[in-house]
Amino acid sequence: MLQRIARRILVWLVVLALTWAFVVYVWPTRYRYNHVLTDNEEYPVRIDRLTGDAEMLTPDDGWVPMGPSDDSDPSTEDRSRTS
Repeated sequence: MLQRIARRILVWLVVLALTWAFVVYVWPTRYRYNHVLTDNEEYPVRIDRLTGDAEMLTPDDGWVPMGPSDDSDPSTEDRSRTS
């Protein structure tokens, strides 16, 4: 009887460990990555899947929050592609 309970607990612990490993290593990460073309230079962009906030990686300042796009200025046209 005690061995059956111990085996059931062990099975649940293994299932829990496998579920945790799937969530950590396989499930989509918090950020979705993309690229944006600005002043003829391409910069990586990460978009938070939970909040929708976007940040652009710049060489000098690191991850910089991006504001809402302004479609009236053609020089800042978003030519992003999925990676």
